[in-house]
Formats: sequence, C-alpha cells, structure tokens
Amino acid sequence: MDNEKIGQKVGRPTKKELASTKEMTKREQSAALREYRQRLLLNPKSPKLIEKLFDTAFDDEHKNQAVAMKLLADRLMPLAGFTADGKQQASVNINITGLSSGSTDTGVIIDGELDDEC
Repeated sequence: MDNEKIGQKVGRPTKKELASTKEMTKREQSAALREYRQRLLLNPKSPKLIEKLFDTAFDDEHKNQAVAMKLLADRLMPLAGFTADGKQQASVNINITGLSSGSTDTGVIIDGELDDEC
C-alpha cells in the first residue's frame, strides 16, 4: 500500500521498460548492476531472503524446489568453471602410438657362429 501512495509500481516492468534497457551502453548497464548489487547486499532483509531460498531448495515438498535449486546452482557453481570458456584450463594430453603390423626394421641380420677366442 505504501508503494501506491508514493507512485511506484509494484510487479514486473512493462515490455516497453525492458526494451529501453537494450539501448543502454555497457557502462550504463554495469553501473546499474553495481547499484542493484549494493542495494541487495545492504538491505537488512537479505539474510532472510537467502535463508528462505536455501529452505525452499532443500524442501522436497515445495512446489518451487527446482527453481530454487537452479538459482543456487547458477550462483554457487558458475558455468564458466565447467566449460571450455573458463579462464584457466587444466588438460591432460595422452598420445599412444603403436608398432604397425608391417616390418619397419631396417637392421642387417648376419647368420654366423660366435667365436669365443676374442
């Protein structure tokens, strides 16, 4: 009710408002995200929100468990850590070579007897 008195809308933004964010420069978008993060982190209700999110994710009977689990997985385990796009790539290369079935021996075989006099 307080939001209606001030004149702020409640709920999702309109499609027109969402389309206007596409016209923002990268710098403006970055600044907006920084401001949003600061507001979220400084809000006194943030710990309660995080606790509720974890409770929902671990409640097998909750209808939105899958959504909460996806949110947590996306934030706690970023995809970049599991893809080739990650900054650091640890790799192991193993090359296995074998002998071909054909004889490639170029050595000379001499038939003879061993003389022990030497």
